[in-house]
Amino acid sequence: MQRQRVFSLLLGLIFLLVFCSVASAAANGIKERMAARLPEIVGLKDKGVIGEDNLGYLQFVGATKEKAELVQAENDDRLQVYQAIAKQQGTTADLVGRRRAQQITEIALPTHWLQDANGRWYKK
Repeated sequence: MQRQRVFSLLLGLIFLLVFCSVASAAANGIKERMAARLPEIVGLKDKGVIGEDNLGYLQFVGATKEKAELVQAENDDRLQVYQAIAKQQGTTADLVGRRRAQQITEIALPTHWLQDANGRWYKK
């Protein structure tokens, strides 16, 4: 039940972030790709393979690099979203990503890996 709630919340946040921030045909593609990847991303987080870093991207936590192409594709799309938001707000993609990382930390499950501001990995 908790996992489904978090899954729904994350999906909603992704849709909101992409839909509100990038108003183009490319945004629809990003939104669809991110939504399609979300179940696998959550699965990798649940298994402890990946975590959310302090820059707003997915990173491998250990030696296992399962689904590396999927993780890279997600990070590429996140960068595009961050760049679009930064352009609209007159800031940098780096700052947008860091802010998103803080939001993700707030809603993360206790079993998921997160990276603190000093680069140390922990579980909430």
